[in-house]
Amino acid sequence: MSSSSFSQIRSQALNLEKQTESLLSKYSQFQTSSSSSVESSSEETRIEQQLQEILAKRDTIIGKLNRISQSSGEELTTSKLQQISRHREILQDHKRALNRITTQLQDERNRNNLLFSVQSDISNAKRRNDAMDADAYILEESQRVDNANNLADRLLQGALNTRDELAHQRQYLSNAQSKILSSLQNVPGLNVLISKINTRRKRDTLILASVIAICILLLFFV
Repeated sequence: MSSSSFSQIRSQALNLEKQTESLLSKYSQFQTSSSSSVESSSEETRIEQQLQEILAKRDTIIGKLNRISQSSGEELTTSKLQQISRHREILQDHKRALNRITTQLQDERNRNNLLFSVQSDISNAKRRNDAMDADAYILEESQRVDNANNLADRLLQGALNTRDELAHQRQYLSNAQSKILSSLQNVPGLNVLISKINTRRKRDTLILASVIAICILLLFFV
């Protein structure tokens, strides 16, 4: 292979190095956006694949340049050999940069995934606690309702017992009154005696009222 072939292939290597630097710059920008995401975007994946493909091409091109240096004998100068070595060093630097950025992105996403998992566990635990609190509250309210119903049942039963007792007493008084009336009808002269007692009581009341009235008049006129 001639020196012109070496120059053409090296020109391709230089062009790919510029493309690699541009793509690495774009790829590194995902480090800031990865802090708010848990998965890589399609654009990030596409750039990473392009970088892998270009690095592989550059490795192949450096291999071609190395073969030219071995087959051309004295046609290649020391400077060109140094150029090949320099291309190889830049390729290794770009590979390390790609690996470093990829590792940082993955580490950041792992932290985000862990944080998301912790937050999810906390949220699930909180929901479970809320559900348990709600169940406990419902159970407590149910017990209160049962206690209120039991109290109402006892009060209602007491009212029913009181009603029955009053009905029994009324029946007892009614029977007693009937017996008294029956006795009054069966004893001769008892009604006349009671009537005389009532008449005398009325007369005594009238006399007492008259005496009181006279005393009051005397108080005014004396």
